[in-house]
Amino acid sequence: MALKPIMISTPLTSVAELMGIDPRELENAFICEDWSAELATGLVRLGPQAAALHDIPNVRCGIMDLIQRYEPADRQKVLLALEEAATIATTFSFATTIRSDASLYRPVFCFGRSYTEDGISGAIHATFAIARHCLAMAATSRGPLN
Repeated sequence: MALKPIMISTPLTSVAELMGIDPRELENAFICEDWSAELATGLVRLGPQAAALHDIPNVRCGIMDLIQRYEPADRQKVLLALEEAATIATTFSFATTIRSDASLYRPVFCFGRSYTEDGISGAIHATFAIARHCLAMAATSRGPLN
């Protein structure tokens, strides 16, 4: 009797599924780096590349320091995902962008899991996939009054 291989979903596979791309292509187009947060203190520990791409000078920062770098329209959904992860053990994902200026943006995808029993102590472990290159925003058409 042949044994079936056990398929374990890795964080990179989960991120690739969230993005809808082949996991083998992920690291060519994206910088993939793990990050974690201590629920008791709210401190986030980023990898050095994720910190640099988020324009955060240290690898340790607060959750709000991280969220403030994201597209304003996405901040609330990211905060809600992280707040839920801080209160119950769960998996989460989100997609957003970091704006480098008014016409450029860098896509960010995240997939993670939280571990907590009391909603106070525990940790979040997650993986970022951040686009290696910024993308240009399409020019918006101007009306006669603009």
